[in-house]
Amino acid sequence: MRLVDVKATENSVKDSVKGSANESIKDSAKDSWLATLASQQSQHIVLGYGSLLSRDSRERHSGIYTQGLPVRVSGFKRAWVTRSLQEKQTYVGAVADKTSQLNAQLIPAEVNPSLRAREKNYRFVEVPASAIEHLSSSLCNLPSFTPALRDALSHHQLWLCETLLCHHPSTDFPVSQTYIDTCLVGCLEHGGISEAAAFIEHTHGWNHPRINDRVNPVYPRAAVISKQHLAQIDVLLENVKKSTQRRTHSCCY
Repeated sequence: MRLVDVKATENSVKDSVKGSANESIKDSAKDSWLATLASQQSQHIVLGYGSLLSRDSRERHSGIYTQGLPVRVSGFKRAWVTRSLQEKQTYVGAVADKTSQLNAQLIPAEVNPSLRAREKNYRFVEVPASAIEHLSSSLCNLPSFTPALRDALSHHQLWLCETLLCHHPSTDFPVSQTYIDTCLVGCLEHGGISEAAAFIEHTHGWNHPRINDRVNPVYPRAAVISKQHLAQIDVLLENVKKSTQRRTHSCCY
């Protein structure tokens, strides 16, 4: 069951947000990202698949100023399962599942105390370069790009935040709208509507308690988002099928 009809969503967005650009990464970004990676002293790359997708959020709240590169990661399932006792909210988390995949960004960054504090409800697990596939977009027309990427990644350690404990959202630990917005705007900025739709499609458990905190954000690392992007996000969420039911096999959806 597809949660989002990408074509219909793109058409809806065009109708509702005329003149808005998807701000997809330009063709030159591939070479720029690889050049940046080569210049980094750190041998670590974080696979951001939640709020770290947002450049604004990771820059202002974690001091990470490196560019992200959209990829698909095999072997992990993303779902609304990470509970923050301190922040009284539920976030997306990833659990190992060889039949699943999720979209993410490769973000060169040190796994330092600041990042560990932000991701305190997760454990950092190493991911092999063979699990990474570059997402098809305007910047990867060259068939040789994926091998080139994997060669570059072979000299680095790739880290993904796996959720420590799976808990479904509840009225006491709801999902905040500003957290969803932060995740989706990162997708929109780096890959457009199709990337944001992929986030929705590859995230389990959309039938959850949610609070609309856009006026007074309760998510502490919320991104600053334009009205145009908020309108795009609203169209995307409206197209999530209302019949989605909670799936509860194993510890996660």
